[in-house]
Amino acid sequence: MSKPARELHIWAFLQGIGFYPGGWRHPLAQPRSVFDRAYYEDVARLAERGRFDAIVFGDQLQGRDAAGRTPERLAIPTLDPFTLLSAMGAVTERVGLVATVSTTYNAPMGVAERFASLDLASSGRAGWNIVTTAHPNAAPNFGERDLMEKGLRYRRAEEFVNVTTQLWDAVDDPARPIVRHKGEWFDVEGQLDTPYVPQGRPVLVQAGQSGDGRDFAARTAEAIFCPAATLEAGQAFRDDIRERVARAGRDPDGVKIMPGLAFVLADTEEAAQRKERELLEMADDGLCIEYLSESIGYDLTRHAASDLIPIDTIVAECEFPAEDIRRMLTPGVERGQTIADYCRGYARQPRGHAIFVGTAEQLADRMGHWIDEGGCDGFTLQPGFMPEELRLFVDHTVPLLQQRGLLRTDYEGTTLRNHLGLSTRR
Repeated sequence: MSKPARELHIWAFLQGIGFYPGGWRHPLAQPRSVFDRAYYEDVARLAERGRFDAIVFGDQLQGRDAAGRTPERLAIPTLDPFTLLSAMGAVTERVGLVATVSTTYNAPMGVAERFASLDLASSGRAGWNIVTTAHPNAAPNFGERDLMEKGLRYRRAEEFVNVTTQLWDAVDDPARPIVRHKGEWFDVEGQLDTPYVPQGRPVLVQAGQSGDGRDFAARTAEAIFCPAATLEAGQAFRDDIRERVARAGRDPDGVKIMPGLAFVLADTEEAAQRKERELLEMADDGLCIEYLSESIGYDLTRHAASDLIPIDTIVAECEFPAEDIRRMLTPGVERGQTIADYCRGYARQPRGHAIFVGTAEQLADRMGHWIDEGGCDGFTLQPGFMPEELRLFVDHTVPLLQQRGLLRTDYEGTTLRNHLGLSTRR
């Protein structure tokens, strides 16, 4: 096992109102502010004060519903990441700006231009979280009946990234050549109008978990966002990716592994546990059922909460691949859980990310331990709810990490590549 340098990278994943589905109900949450520019400006300044490498936002190409029924109890605002990051970049000078953009429902020229513009406007702080879009409900929004098969999506993504990087690289060439590409998916002849891209190329980020996704990340990504519920899972993922990166002919040290880490902080461990219990209780049965319904694309509110899980009906009618959903639900069926029981459990640990509940010092201990044990190169932090938990992290955990030499006390460079220790592409 290769251990990373004892230098911690931290990203702020700030989608929605925080990690916990019921967190928007906390008295210190600000659910109504997430449509205000001032909210994002304040959060951006906070992340920069905490010396984060970057702020990350996801995209949302499908409606937020479950088989046509819009959840009533979930606060799930999702605004365009480019717009949010542009506003946040305008009030900051160093923190990186990572936008998620799909390669399935965009074109290389347009994406290359948008990221070149963000990199120029932010003086070299742009990053691209490359996704292929897995939600089947996205397809009809783009004139297609069905979502493209996963293997095809990754083949398209690979060619998409190849064309996009050619366009950025051509800007750096004094001859400014016309990019001419004719492949399986794209027929491109043109060039960008931008004078240059400060980082040469924005930082390329990926979050694939399947074999196809990991191979794609190994060939293209410079940073990877992944779930890792335990240290052992983090070590296994990091080791696997480093092997794949080496097989792809790249330097494994040039790829940063950034697993998700949700957190709830308080002055004492008991107080943090009490706060988490409150957050979990704020997700009542109705909210939990709507949360899972949206996650699997099946309206569970059709059934009584006390019913056993109707797995055969769900897999026959859900919007996601049936076998994936069957695999997910089978343990609950075997335990004889009701719909409400299973949904409450799902809401406690969605998406498979690690969850920390405790004091700022305990969190600093844990983050340092993962780095020392080769579990990651840093963390994609997900506050329990926003913005209070992010503020607690910046005010209390960041100074401890800095005292221990794990985190920068100030930015040493101006670009996202500088922050991540990645080579500049120009």
